[in-house]
This record gives sequence, C-alpha cells and structure tokens, in this order.
Amino acid sequence: MKHFTFILLFLGLSAAASAQFHSMEAGIRGGYTSGLTFRVNIDADLSYEAQLCYRNQGTIVNMFRLKHKELGMDKHGNWDFIYGLGIHAGFYYTNSYRIFFKEIYYGDNQLFTPVIGVDGYLGIDYNMEMLPLSFGCSFQPHMELSLMQIFGINLWDFGIHVRYKF
Repeated sequence: MKHFTFILLFLGLSAAASAQFHSMEAGIRGGYTSGLTFRVNIDADLSYEAQLCYRNQGTIVNMFRLKHKELGMDKHGNWDFIYGLGIHAGFYYTNSYRIFFKEIYYGDNQLFTPVIGVDGYLGIDYNMEMLPLSFGCSFQPHMELSLMQIFGINLWDFGIHVRYKF
C-alpha cells in the first residue's frame, strides 16, 4: 500500500510539473538575424522578448512585446501563434548599400554603421509536453535608419529557434 501511494504521489507531481506555467525562456535563433533570445512570459497571452543578435559583422539588440494565441491544432494546446512589435539598435559593418534598385559599393573598406529601427514579429511555437522546451519559426521584418544607407528595410528575415523554459 505504501508503494502504491508513493507511485500515485510521484505521478501526480510529475504531471503538475509538466503542466506548470514557465515564466522565462532562453534559447537560440538561427536565420538572417541569428543570436540569443530571452523571453519573459507575463501571462499566457503576453510576453516580452530580448534578442542579442549577430548581423553583418555587428551586433543588434532587439526588444519585442508579443501576444500569444493558441492555435488549437491538437487536443493539448501545444501550438501558439505569436505576433508583436519591437525596436532594435546596434551597429554593423558594410561595404555597400542599396537605394531602390541601385547598389552602391565602397570597395574593400568595411564602414562602421550604427542603426536604429522598428521590427515586426510573426511566429509559431510548439511547446513540448513532457520537457521544458519549445521549438518554432519566426518572421521578423524590420525597417531601420542608419548613417550609410539612411533608410533600410528587410522583409525576408526568417528564422528557427529552440528555447529552454524555466
């Protein structure tokens, strides 16, 4: 009888641990803008995400405010649609820039270019049921102001990510 109650207690605690709300996530993102991600989940519908990214031999810091909607693709509710807006700032090095359909080259010189801009975020996350991990893909278009290019836009920043929840 003692073994039976111990087994029931262990199963109950493990089920509760896998179903708990994780308030923070940390992981990596691969894509055009690759780097480290850190997300703070305020509640089931709202989170804030910071990214320390590498792009064009430079560093960009992104901050997002994200909303979560359950997709309902399975009975457990493991799929989330995520959307939001954010800002970024940082720098990179470039030897060219594009204005409309014309590309201008500086030669072999890599010029330091500080940037600041706004970002969009669309993504789909799969939250694993038994492990504190999530996998997903995201689309992060951005517009930015810089010293060299003045105005830049990238509509093709797709990436995949893996995050550990704690």
